[in-house]
Amino acid sequence: MTVRRSKALHACAAAAALTCALGARGQEPTDRDLVTVSAQRSVRVRVSGKVAPIPLELYVARVVAGEGKPDAPAAAQEALAIAIRTFAAANAGRHRRDGFDLCDTTHCQVLRATTPASRRAALVTSSQVLMYAGRPAEVFYSASCGGRSEAVTEVWPGAIDHPYLPSVEDDVHDGEAPWVVEIPASRVEQVLRRAGFEGRTLKALRVERRSPSGRVARLELRGMRPDAIAGDDFRAAIGARELRSTAFTVEKTGRTYRFTGRGYGHGVGMCVIGAGLRAARGETAAQILRQYYPGLTLSAGSAAASAAAVSSMPAFVERPVASGIVTRAPADVDRTLVTRLALAARDDLTASLGIAKPSRLAIEIFESMDAFRQATGRPWWVTTAVDAGAIMLPPASVLEQRDGLEAAVRRGVAEMLLAPELANRPAWVKVGAARYFARRERPSSIPHVKCPTDAELTLAISAAAHSDAERRAEACFARALAAQRDWRNLR
Repeated sequence: MTVRRSKALHACAAAAALTCALGARGQEPTDRDLVTVSAQRSVRVRVSGKVAPIPLELYVARVVAGEGKPDAPAAAQEALAIAIRTFAAANAGRHRRDGFDLCDTTHCQVLRATTPASRRAALVTSSQVLMYAGRPAEVFYSASCGGRSEAVTEVWPGAIDHPYLPSVEDDVHDGEAPWVVEIPASRVEQVLRRAGFEGRTLKALRVERRSPSGRVARLELRGMRPDAIAGDDFRAAIGARELRSTAFTVEKTGRTYRFTGRGYGHGVGMCVIGAGLRAARGETAAQILRQYYPGLTLSAGSAAASAAAVSSMPAFVERPVASGIVTRAPADVDRTLVTRLALAARDDLTASLGIAKPSRLAIEIFESMDAFRQATGRPWWVTTAVDAGAIMLPPASVLEQRDGLEAAVRRGVAEMLLAPELANRPAWVKVGAARYFARRERPSSIPHVKCPTDAELTLAISAAAHSDAERRAEACFARALAAQRDWRNLR
């Protein structure tokens, strides 16, 4: 929705007046007070599976309660409230194809019941957001950076390298004790196999490369295939709550791996624990924000209220389309062309595969690579993603630098058509089939290659490794199809 200037000014004035009035009476703000100062601005949030609009400032207070440290000084709570509001503004419509703006998990922001401290933080900072180039900045925060924050591109390769998200020293963590986790080697092997790695025994687990901040960027997995994994992928496989961050060392004692580390979370942007320590030594919310987001400006008043008014974007709604193709794309993309390409791919592929035409195909082209990455969870080098009944593609400009829009649409349509028949098959079958059938011309010869493991296709450590794994998947599928004849029987 759009917030008029008069409403923005009213919200700003109302928040200031209410803060003063409550302070004079010695009263704490209530949830109803936050609804009042939100001036009809709301965020559509899925909470426990249900979607509902939450007034913006009430949403901020609930996230402060969910993501913050309960006993942190007021300045730290206020800095976090501003970061939370900025995140909501910059990520409006993150889940639009599912019918809401933001979720209630760590993929977006975690909500809890408000507290007096979280309500005060939301009210005192009402409408304030961090701005970059005239827009709400894309910001991140984590529980603890452990002494040094991480650069955004080290955690999410291919992300926009914003100058306000560098790796910076945080000198308030000197007294923190390191965390230690011991994990049996058998469990590490089990976790890796479940993630798609192959091999009889993990002979050695060794840090192969670290980022400039000292976090683990890549681990060597001697005895497994593939023999390397990104640090963040390894942490996710083990469990982020157990392996708290990638700022760790690892040593093996007998049949146990001992991890010793610092920090908790990805480490990008503001450090919640660090913000509390800074506030305790007297820093203001503005000083804390400058430490973790250097170069951003803090806007308040009518401009910020308008910027922070989260636009509830429409869901991925099906409109009456004779062809059954539903397309969502930025204004500068020719949607008629996309629909025509999808229609041609659907008709061609269903005939080749011998399957019935689906009544509906949904295609979404994202306006930025970061938006595509956030929505799909895929790295920057992936060209198509199929999930929840939709074919998701990177920006058209990115597709043109790769194999082109038509090839991406055909690949996406092929993946969607094949998915029901190839469920629970190895990744090389699913990926290889999509690549093989999406081609307009078959290769004249099929190379003899080793079929890639699931991990090589889903947890590739680089664009080159991923491309090679997909090429081998297609070759394996083509060779298996030549021997089997029926693609439905390949396993």
